[in-house]
Order: sequence, then C-alpha cells, then structure tokens
Amino acid sequence: MPFSFKSVDEAFSWIESFTNLEKNAKERKRHYRPERMAEVLQQFGNPHLNPKVIHLAGSKGKGSTSVLTASALSSNGWKTGLYTSPHVLHYKERIQIDGSPLDDDVYIRQISFIRNSLSSELPGGTDPTTFELITLLAFLIFKDEACDFAVIETGLGGRLDATNAVRPIASVLTPIELEHTQWLGDTLEAIAREKAGIIKKGVPVFSAPQPEGVEEIFREKAESEGSDFSILSRSVSEIESTVSVQGTAFTIHYKTGESVKGRLAMAGHIQAWNAALSLSVLSGLFPAVDNRVWLKGFSQAVLPGRMEIVSKEPVLVLDGSHTPRSVSLAVNSFQSICPGDREKVLLFACQDDKDALSMAEILTPLFSRVIITVPGYFKESHPRRVFDAFTTYGDNCILEEDPEEALKAAQTGKNDLLIMGSFMLIGMIKEILGEQI
Repeated sequence: MPFSFKSVDEAFSWIESFTNLEKNAKERKRHYRPERMAEVLQQFGNPHLNPKVIHLAGSKGKGSTSVLTASALSSNGWKTGLYTSPHVLHYKERIQIDGSPLDDDVYIRQISFIRNSLSSELPGGTDPTTFELITLLAFLIFKDEACDFAVIETGLGGRLDATNAVRPIASVLTPIELEHTQWLGDTLEAIAREKAGIIKKGVPVFSAPQPEGVEEIFREKAESEGSDFSILSRSVSEIESTVSVQGTAFTIHYKTGESVKGRLAMAGHIQAWNAALSLSVLSGLFPAVDNRVWLKGFSQAVLPGRMEIVSKEPVLVLDGSHTPRSVSLAVNSFQSICPGDREKVLLFACQDDKDALSMAEILTPLFSRVIITVPGYFKESHPRRVFDAFTTYGDNCILEEDPEEALKAAQTGKNDLLIMGSFMLIGMIKEILGEQI
C-alpha cells in the first residue's frame, strides 16, 4: 500500500529533511543543479508545462508584484496559482490558488505522491533540495487543480533557480539591489546577469525602473533572445501615492498624458510602483481586458509581512525588509501611516549576512526606542552584533533576545510599533499574537 503522511506538518517536515538552502546557505553553490530539477520534473510528467506562467525575478518587490498579478488574473475569472517565498507562518502560504492556501488534504496527497514516486536516479547523484521539492509540489498542485495561469516567483537569482524550468508567457524583472552577494556577485551588474537568466527566447520582458547598467544588461539579453523589452521608466513619468492605515491610494501618470488611479489593501509607497509594473504586464499581455478588472484585483491583494498593518490603534506594522534601501522605504511608509507626536518604537532583528550597520544608521534616529531581538531560530544569528551596530548611532537601544519579552518591552504604552528585519521574526510575532494561517 502506498505511503501517506498523517498530517500536513509531517508532510512538509519530510520535504524540509532534504538539503534546505534557505537554512544552509553555505551549501548553495554546490547544490544548484538545473539539470537535476529538469529530471525531477520529467519524472513527474513535466507538470510545469500546464498552466500559462508569468515568471518573476528581482531583488525587491517580486513577492508583492506576484501577488498583485495573481489577484488581478483571478479577478478576470481565471483560476490562478501563486508560488512565492519565503512564508511567514507555514509552507502552505507559498502555494495558493485564487488568493488562498488549499485544504491540508491537497498538500498531504501531493507530498505523499512525491515521496512514493521520487526516483533516486538523479544527475550528480544527489537528492533534490527542499526548494526543488516545494517547487515540484507547486507545479503538481497547479496542474491537478487545472489552473489557467500560474504566477511563479524565483527563490534566489534566476539563471540557476529551480523555477527557471518554466516556459513563461512573460518574464518580469523587479528592482535590482545588492543582495546575496556571496552567491550572485558583488556588483549590480553581476546580480543582473543572474536575474536576466529568466529571459527566454521570444518571451516578452517587463521591467521595473533599473540603474543604467542593469537596464543595459536586461535590454541586451532580451535582444539576444529576440524578446520584446519594456521598462516602466520609458512609459511612466510619475507615480503619486498616499499611504494610510487603509492601504495605498495611487495615481500612475504616463508619458502619453494618460493617468490611472487605484487603491491597494497593501500599504507602502513602493507598492504603487509594484502595481504599475504588474499593470504593464497585464495590459501588455491582455490588451482587450479593461484596466478596471486589474485594478479590482489589485485592491484585493494581500501579502503577509510586507508593511502588514496588524493594529490600527495604536498602529502595529510587520515588515520583513532587511536591506538599507528597503528599510528606508518601509520606514517612510510607516511614518505616513502613523503621523503625529505619539511615541514610535522599533522592534528589530536581522540575520548575520545583512548590513546591520547601514540599517542602524537609517533607523536609530527615527525612533524613541529600539529593541533588538533574535531573527528566529531557523538560522544561526548573533543579535549582540546587531545591538552593537544600533548603539553606534544612539543610546536608545536595548537587547532582549526572547522575542515574547521583546514584544512586551516594545508595547509599554500607547506607542506605534514597527517590527521589521526578518520574515522569521515576523512569523514568531504572529504566533505570539495567536495568529494562524
């Protein structure tokens, strides 16, 4: 009799028992084997070839842009799968259809099928990684559920990413920043070359505004593949946005003189640019569909841990930003959400590979108190190092390594609170607050 997992947690624990490159980052280069992913997909009947795929890569905003795009497609009546990472509370968040995770039985059935069917004969003589198996799981679910479309976000990079086996109808490139330099390269241009690996022959490319050198790399790659290339900076003159506890109101001004207005449930000035990129993709692929359909989908899109407003009085915001540019954008939106003279407090944690000193320089002067804690227990971290970085720029910091005690310390009055720096921290805070998926 075929084996079957007894619970969804047991099923995902089996997947996590394989090499998890999100946890064991030092192993990444050795374990990137696109030919292995291709063989795994072939063993399971190439499920990635079934739904029409929109494929996204980039440094920032690809999760939000993916969610906006998937929600808009669903709004037009198309059954749409969404595959993103990381999750905040549970792996189920990564694989959704029409804006929601599926019943536990769906994940259990498909993971049991993978366990029973996976061959040990793989290129390089190595087992698949956790991310490769979750990617396979997503494709199997989207095929079995007969999705019309799937919006697929890369995990890391693009060229060697497990998701890059897809044959998309569009390749989408979100803003490029210096990130994961130990694996992708230590210049914007080197990182851009990795991200450009998702560009496929004859498949249209849509890009957010990019630094000049990055845009050149993307444009040249698209031209070499015979792919149309469009970038927002050539069509959009300005985007106005207003952020509040209700979300984001925006107006996109085009160089043609036209304007498009919309509202987002997601808060953040950068979300208006993510919406503009998503709109360029959707209107480019489906010119006959009225923009009002896409805008309705945008207004319904939500993504945990990205300027997520948990409480409005006082304000409590959760955000996973962990680079200097992204925390700067996030804190700017936080200030828009809670203007006034009420005390502003920051609860912060980040992993060892993040630029804590640069983020501390940006954040410390903007808060009356800063509490440093651990960024989860998934990977090794040294919160004392982060604390020392913040005390370089102010004496308003304390270190509390227990996240529950840190949250208590941050909520000592009617202060507004921003919790940021790590998706693992966001997940722990949600659990402390009693939230479940």
